[in-house]
Amino acid sequence: MGALEKVIKTLEREVRENIGELGDYEVYNSHGDYFKPLKDDVEPRLMAFVDGGNNTILEAPRFSLQVNRVYFNLFRGKKRQRPSRVPEKIEFFSYLSVHDSEDGQVGKVKIFPLLEEHRKYLPVEEDLTVTLPGPPDFYQRSRMFSVARRFAEWSFSTHIIEEELDEGDILVKDGSLDTSFEGERKYLHRILETADRMGVNLAGLSKTCTLPTPAGDSLIASIGRLAKDINYKRWYYPTKPTKKVKEYNIKIMIVKLHELSDYIFRLDLLNQDDELEIISAIGENTVDATFPGYPYGLIDADLNARVRMDEVNIYKTSILSGLSGDTLEELKYHIRALDAHERLNMIAMIKDKKPR
Repeated sequence: MGALEKVIKTLEREVRENIGELGDYEVYNSHGDYFKPLKDDVEPRLMAFVDGGNNTILEAPRFSLQVNRVYFNLFRGKKRQRPSRVPEKIEFFSYLSVHDSEDGQVGKVKIFPLLEEHRKYLPVEEDLTVTLPGPPDFYQRSRMFSVARRFAEWSFSTHIIEEELDEGDILVKDGSLDTSFEGERKYLHRILETADRMGVNLAGLSKTCTLPTPAGDSLIASIGRLAKDINYKRWYYPTKPTKKVKEYNIKIMIVKLHELSDYIFRLDLLNQDDELEIISAIGENTVDATFPGYPYGLIDADLNARVRMDEVNIYKTSILSGLSGDTLEELKYHIRALDAHERLNMIAMIKDKKPR
């Protein structure tokens, strides 16, 4: 048997494992009783959709300068609304410096809003400290770059709930209602308390979901396979509440929001109202032809939050032109410690474009 045949047999065997307990999450090992159909006639709700983006301006082994953007929009069902109090987007620079400590590598962040009046929407610098055991590898470094943006998404969303939304409205954040960094729980607690006090429903929709089953299969793939046996065009599938979920009263759902979509998603929900009404209302915003089944509000938020390379290059040119000659010379050695791979990528691109 050749290598390709062995790979095929392995895939045939391992993608058919059952679902079950998942550590911090559990799902029901059944299909017919737990799939819930969505409603087709729901009252349009006012919904805020929030996403953020960041990109690197300058990077060296001991520091990183990022440009960050957080954006939100408002929809009532399928119709766009205008925010009345909160700016649609906030932009800021974040400077991450890495230092050695007894516990490992410590990253600290300074924040520079492009408009000073937007600072109130941003996290407090003292909260933006990340500790990594041992020297950071590439994955750890890239995660550290997103610290300021992630915290800003929580902080900005809390202001949106307080100033733009009322009881019964919905805020949908890109990504899960989960934390990755120390200090982030403080911001999660704050937004959960605010949503609970205001009577606002809070949701997090994940574009990707890496939660595995005990056999290592994808949770999304497993439930998608079970869904083939049901007749519902749109549905949600609740997970069992576990200790971690109960702590925040957050429910974890797997959802299919549009009948023509092949995609199903993880949806985290802190609901003040009936969960069926809330998920069905979010589903009403998922009719855009470019990506049926995914809320158009999040498509729009993603497009407007992205930080593109042409913007990065403008900022980079402006910053470098403002530095003194001595600083530029010193900076050159820091940057070249990391940019050799980028140089090789450029060479490969040039060679690929040459006629053969």
